[in-house]
Amino acid sequence: MKKILLATNEEDLALQIERFLKGYDQVWVKDPAQLLKALKERDFFLLLFDISLPGFSTGKLLQRVVSRYMGTSVILLVNREERGRALELFELGVEDWAEKPIDPERLQIKVNSLLRKREAIKSCGLVGRSEEIKQIAETVLQIAPTNVTVLIQGESGTGKELISKAIHQNSPRKERPFVTLNCGALAEGVLESELFGHEKGAFTGALARRLGLFELANGGTIFLDEVGELSPSTQVKLLRVVEERELMRVGGNETIQVDVRVVAATNRDLKEEMERGEFRKDLYYRLCVVKIDVPPLRKRRRDIPLLIYEFIERFTRENHRGFVGLTERAMKKLVDYYWPGNVRELKNLVEQMVVLSAEKKIDAPDIESYIQGRSPERGEFPIRVGKSLDSAERELIYRAILSLKEDISELKEMFREKSLVRPAMAVPLAGEEEKPLEVGKLSEVEKELIQKILSQVGGNRRKAAEILGIGERTLYRKLNRYGLK
Repeated sequence: MKKILLATNEEDLALQIERFLKGYDQVWVKDPAQLLKALKERDFFLLLFDISLPGFSTGKLLQRVVSRYMGTSVILLVNREERGRALELFELGVEDWAEKPIDPERLQIKVNSLLRKREAIKSCGLVGRSEEIKQIAETVLQIAPTNVTVLIQGESGTGKELISKAIHQNSPRKERPFVTLNCGALAEGVLESELFGHEKGAFTGALARRLGLFELANGGTIFLDEVGELSPSTQVKLLRVVEERELMRVGGNETIQVDVRVVAATNRDLKEEMERGEFRKDLYYRLCVVKIDVPPLRKRRRDIPLLIYEFIERFTRENHRGFVGLTERAMKKLVDYYWPGNVRELKNLVEQMVVLSAEKKIDAPDIESYIQGRSPERGEFPIRVGKSLDSAERELIYRAILSLKEDISELKEMFREKSLVRPAMAVPLAGEEEKPLEVGKLSEVEKELIQKILSQVGGNRRKAAEILGIGERTLYRKLNRYGLK
């Protein structure tokens, strides 16, 4: 974990870094060929890469390093005038950058911080290099030695149980039981018996006393998945266990003391459900002493390649299969996919690839066949366009403004229609016949006008809406109203 590879042809810079980072095992290379050779021969936790290195003109070398040597983080060494180029290279998976001439203290802080976060991720059994995963790992290690209850919130398939196991494994309770229960998988009566146990004769079929999961987990940790599915009566009983560390078996009258750490998880927004009265406030605040939000996979796309290679290695070993690999286009396709099933879906897809395509290198069309029929891309952005997060967010805001503009135009159109069509009893204007304007006649005129404009533009609805001076949505609404196609 303390091996550093330095790639630069500047001898002074190499000697400086050797002095600055004395506690690390360092290897110095002077060109891309030596760099790739060193990476093949040894494992490095960090590559300090000088982008002024001769022979490095594009990002292909870095892309190859980041994708092939997933355990090696990259910090760029750049001159002031090279900062713009460094930002472009960040999208390849670079961790950080340092400006030349190097500030010794700042570089030491960056490297030490990176090592600490990498060790935290490894200690938690997590995979990733995104800031979100680093933050989760550091939080886990911070709270693990304590006894506080933890609420883990995130979509299904994001790895909430893995995080709960990391909390247990890094706690003083790690030698004691770790018990899990999916609260949404059992009926209310069965769930209470599973959690708190029951006495003989408590209900039909209760032929003997049975210990509940809280008693079985005594001294250890209990993980309650989908805790938002609990009924109000079960919530009350769970609150008593969390607060008083005592329970009563179903059908019993004896109070039993337990020492159990509770880690709960949900894919619901419990705070929102609490405000709606569907989840008890007192239980929410007891469970949510520390809250860990697990982002969906689409929010941490930098972790996808790491996860893919991790799963490939696991499934080739388990299934005794060889695997040729993936092309860059195939990897990009996987990174850009929406992943509605999150890490669980990714794991399933990689296992399919390993088993069904062992003798063939996977390309983008192959990925299409694997994801065909799965949930389409959806979510925060209408379309995945392969842009940076900032540019995609700007596009989202722009689209929202356009949509709002169309809605306002539609409202104006509705008010305009109402002002043109006066009621039958309206007082006539000066010089106007005392005859009400019939709604039916105005509708016919509007219908004929729309038909005429549509025929002139060859049925192009967008052009027709522009000519009519109304929003496209308004035009669609009128076409439906008049039965026009």
